[in-house]
Amino acid sequence: MRKNTYNLEFKLFLSGSTAWIGIAILLITGFAGLYFGKSFIDNQHSVIKKASILQTEHTLKNVEHFGKDIGLVFFHNKFSMANLPGNWAGFTIGQRDVNPYLISATMLALEGQIYDTDITNPVTLLSGNMDISFVFLYLFPLVIIAFTYNLISELKESGIWSVLRAQTNHIIAVIWQKLLVRLVSILFTALILLTTAVLYLNIKLDTTLFTVTILLLLYLGFWFALSFCIISLGKSSNYNASALIAIWVLICIVIPAALNLVLIRQYPIPEALQNVINQREGYHEKWDMPKEVTMKPFFAHYPQLRKLPFPSDKSFSWFWYYGMQQMGDDQAIKSKKAMENKLDARQHFTKVAALFFPTIQTQLMLNEMAGTDLSAHLQFQESYRKYHEQVRLHFYPAIFLEQDIHRTNLKDIGLKQFIPQKKSNLNGLLSIAVITLLLIAMSLFNFRKARLIR
Repeated sequence: MRKNTYNLEFKLFLSGSTAWIGIAILLITGFAGLYFGKSFIDNQHSVIKKASILQTEHTLKNVEHFGKDIGLVFFHNKFSMANLPGNWAGFTIGQRDVNPYLISATMLALEGQIYDTDITNPVTLLSGNMDISFVFLYLFPLVIIAFTYNLISELKESGIWSVLRAQTNHIIAVIWQKLLVRLVSILFTALILLTTAVLYLNIKLDTTLFTVTILLLLYLGFWFALSFCIISLGKSSNYNASALIAIWVLICIVIPAALNLVLIRQYPIPEALQNVINQREGYHEKWDMPKEVTMKPFFAHYPQLRKLPFPSDKSFSWFWYYGMQQMGDDQAIKSKKAMENKLDARQHFTKVAALFFPTIQTQLMLNEMAGTDLSAHLQFQESYRKYHEQVRLHFYPAIFLEQDIHRTNLKDIGLKQFIPQKKSNLNGLLSIAVITLLLIAMSLFNFRKARLIR
């Protein structure tokens, strides 16, 4: 009997155009999001591949044109590192469209080069890049609202509600059946898109996939619980629709924008500009100072280079010039650390605030597990700083001793690859689950208060 009832509910639900239109919108936009997300990441892979080839070509050209002066070769030659996008990056692009994924810098002062990025159309940055995570985060909730806002009110407005109450003492079971039919339809659509994403993006069947699946199911469950809570108030269809859309706008648009403004005001980063100024002043002012002002702190930074002969009698030497460049970075250390501390504070504030807002929490967790969040980018920058330091220490002796460039292994050094460490804060899953359970409890309380549960 119960099976026949569910079959009837499915037939009633699927007989209307709303169900098919909603599911079609989700599938079409979901497939489009997969295509655009993968295309965006494929383009980055293509750029990284070309950069690897070009670095080798440019190194050979630099050796050919400036080979007689080893210091001049390294003045022009760049050393590159690429932040390789993983397969999950096609699922959620995150901040890969605004942060540089390829850093190329010479052996000169690093802090003036590490923040260089591609020239991008600001209109494109404003509109953003579509991926399938956008569909899950913003479109699925709208379809859930469209499926559930009149679940009870339509019965009341059509006059069927009084008949149902006269025929059964467990009217809440009828409501659960209607809700469950819509829940199954949405989850089935979500699993189709997720399965397609796994195959299309070549995603591994691992714990990350399991965590993402649980996260998305909890997020969709949250919106069903929220809709259930609103309809349990027993208001009209217009009221339910207006309230749910208002909540969607609040949770998905207004609150994230407001939190962003709070972050900007609470944790301003004037150190970003000051960092560049300190680096430039630290280098340029050394031209007019005695060489000892540069070389004393330089040798303190690199005591192992004291054994190399410094040509103090020359008005210019690469030894002194690269020492000045290093001093520019050293004078920017305090502002760099202050900027990093501000960014860490922003991250901490965002993670704490996200515990109370499932949309922000889900977005953060998806980006973390895909390695496309701010933390991954900061890891990338720090990894390049270490690599840049290794390059300096490796080639400084050859430059300062003015060796033949062909005696170095410069031609063998190609583009370095960086793979971000993916992580996930499981507290986010718990927070979404707790909020969802609270909404369900409130819904049941409202029904009990209205004497619908007997």
